[in-house]
Amino acid sequence: MKKHLYIFVLLFGFLSGTANAQTIDTIINVGNGQQMHFTIIKGTNPPILFESGLGNGGDVWKGITKEIAEVTGATVITYDRLSYGEKPENYQIGFENELKALETGLSKLGYANKNMMSVSHSLGGMYQSYYASRHPKEVKAAVFIDDANVCSLTAYFKMINTPPANDVDKYIAEILEVVRKNPMPVNIPLIDIVAVGHTDENGDMDTVWQNCHAQFVAASPERKLLLAYGVGHAIFVDNPTLVINAIITQYANYVVPKQKAILLERANTLALKMANENKKNEIKCGQSEDDLTTWGYSFLEKNETEKAIEVFKLNVLLNPEGWNTYDCLGEAYLKAGKKDLAILNYKKSLELNPKNENATKVLMELQK
Repeated sequence: MKKHLYIFVLLFGFLSGTANAQTIDTIINVGNGQQMHFTIIKGTNPPILFESGLGNGGDVWKGITKEIAEVTGATVITYDRLSYGEKPENYQIGFENELKALETGLSKLGYANKNMMSVSHSLGGMYQSYYASRHPKEVKAAVFIDDANVCSLTAYFKMINTPPANDVDKYIAEILEVVRKNPMPVNIPLIDIVAVGHTDENGDMDTVWQNCHAQFVAASPERKLLLAYGVGHAIFVDNPTLVINAIITQYANYVVPKQKAILLERANTLALKMANENKKNEIKCGQSEDDLTTWGYSFLEKNETEKAIEVFKLNVLLNPEGWNTYDCLGEAYLKAGKKDLAILNYKKSLELNPKNENATKVLMELQK
């Protein structure tokens, strides 16, 4: 059975946590004549702060923030750092000034001194490590997505084997020294998602990168390592379902534990919905009607009736003219005790194939 078969079609509505959430784009004056752009999806639950990588802005997160806001009910915050962009002079602002600007912006927006969760990517992990060290009681949980850390940046400078010469390297070296002295607090629950096969323009960093993350996670029992296969550095783009589920799980466990059950149920619903939307065409091209029929019956044989129903629904969706798809779905509904749905599908099977003796026989029994 091919790996990408392992999804279930979702034919019921997705339960939204913030169906009509308000999105705000705003510019905040953060001092010294500087401004910072924030995008906020307003929610009723504590905020999730997203931190992008070097040179990136908050827009890199737009592929996953809406879904996360809907499921969690959290206020989702993304922003453009003062060093956002590719201009070398942006990196002369300094790491300390960057963090103070963020703190000023959050304070003016009304999110200072409040419980929150942080999510970061690449060099953003260093920003959020320092932010958490400054606000250890407020940051209740974190998710790192293929983040740089003290170990990997130390390895980077050893590899280039030259003192920091340009503005960007000097900036990164400053970050390294600050975070080395002010590391991520070990008591903050953290999921560290790592791409397997990480490389950069300086050569293969796979082994060093993974070893550094393993070392980082081993420093605290509150940290968990999650390896992501078949993805690039931007895991949230290549496998958004994995990242979204990790974020929601962490948020449910440590930020709003009283809502844990409902949030995890919503997360599962979203995962199934996304799998169906993303994989429908792939399955249609790569799997035959017989493949899905065999898969569905494998669940029926193990008395996993609801799973069988979902697979047979998928078969009907992808092969609406196949009389046997309706016959199989009718059988699964019948085994589940859903007589009316069974009758409906057996009748549809007969419409497509009046010679279907099995459907005729079963309907006669059911309609006695």
